[in-house]
Amino acid sequence: MLIRSSIHALRMDTGYDTRHVVNLDLQFPEGPKYTPDRRLTLVRELRNRLAGLPEVTATSTRPPDGGGIRTAAISLNGAKPSTQNTQATLYYTFVQPNYFETLGIPLLSGRGFQSQSGLPEPSVILSQSAAQQLSPNQKSIGRSLRLGTDDQFHRKGDLIPDGPTYQVIGVARDTRGIELDGSDSQQVFVPLPEGRIQDYPILIHTRSDPWHFMDAIGPVIASLDPNLVATTATLEQMLHQTPPFLISGLAASIGSIVGMLGLLLASMGIFGTVSYIVVLRTREVGIRIALGAKKRDILGLMLRESTRPVLAGLLVGVTLSVGTSYLLRGILCGVNIVDGISFVGVSLLFLAIALFATYLPSRRAMRVDPVVALRYE
Repeated sequence: MLIRSSIHALRMDTGYDTRHVVNLDLQFPEGPKYTPDRRLTLVRELRNRLAGLPEVTATSTRPPDGGGIRTAAISLNGAKPSTQNTQATLYYTFVQPNYFETLGIPLLSGRGFQSQSGLPEPSVILSQSAAQQLSPNQKSIGRSLRLGTDDQFHRKGDLIPDGPTYQVIGVARDTRGIELDGSDSQQVFVPLPEGRIQDYPILIHTRSDPWHFMDAIGPVIASLDPNLVATTATLEQMLHQTPPFLISGLAASIGSIVGMLGLLLASMGIFGTVSYIVVLRTREVGIRIALGAKKRDILGLMLRESTRPVLAGLLVGVTLSVGTSYLLRGILCGVNIVDGISFVGVSLLFLAIALFATYLPSRRAMRVDPVVALRYE
């Protein structure tokens, strides 16, 4: 189940383009020369130069996970969020107007943010699941809401959406972030002020393979300012390096190793036990053969009596596996707690190996000489 969960996590549909979007993270040198205004100017110039490259189709700011996940209490009709009027607690992220175009996220209804200088328009775009939760029986477009982040974790200097009343102008298709269960798909997208774009990475959507494009980024940055340090990665790489994905892969690896060792020890135990039983019953086998028992009858007898404890142990193991999978439900992705495919597949595999480990020593009983067996003490 851990292996299947890891495969599901790697193949998970995120709802946005991960293979052709490059995340460019800039690190500015320390010193009085690189003031916030200077950094903003450099980022604007760099984005203009990158947008002019033939491989680039769009640029934006901030990856889907935003360097972390943030939640806010949501209230409707312009009222300040409180324990009495909070409709839901949703994830939120600040994005630029061309964010959805860059990531290939379609708008299901309404419109996107308008590009403008100065303060952004007091509007938000909801994901499909967030819109359904806030307005299950009516349209979300045109409704007003407020966000409150009291008692929520924030790092120093983070933007917070508290204060203004926002109007819902659009609904976008759901996307999945770093949570494997998709719980962070309920998103509120808030427009990012133009004066803060230097604080976030640059997203670049390429027409073709982004690996060749990454090699061309270095000379562009060096021509702008050789002191800038940049790191690049595709969104697919970043997604697979998030803690939930790493934990899922690590759990699958550890589970595989422990499971194979357990299977090996169980097979050795069955082989040794059946071999010992065959030796103890050598005299009995000789008597049966002397009385006319066929070799296949002897083999069937050994297999039937040796397989009973194997089947009993297999039944107990499956029962315990259901309980274990319930404890591991937090790291299982795309796999039900009672997963028939996993249980049946592993049970048949173990049963086949157990029967083979039983069959090998049972064959010795077929070669027993009845004369020698009757003399055996």
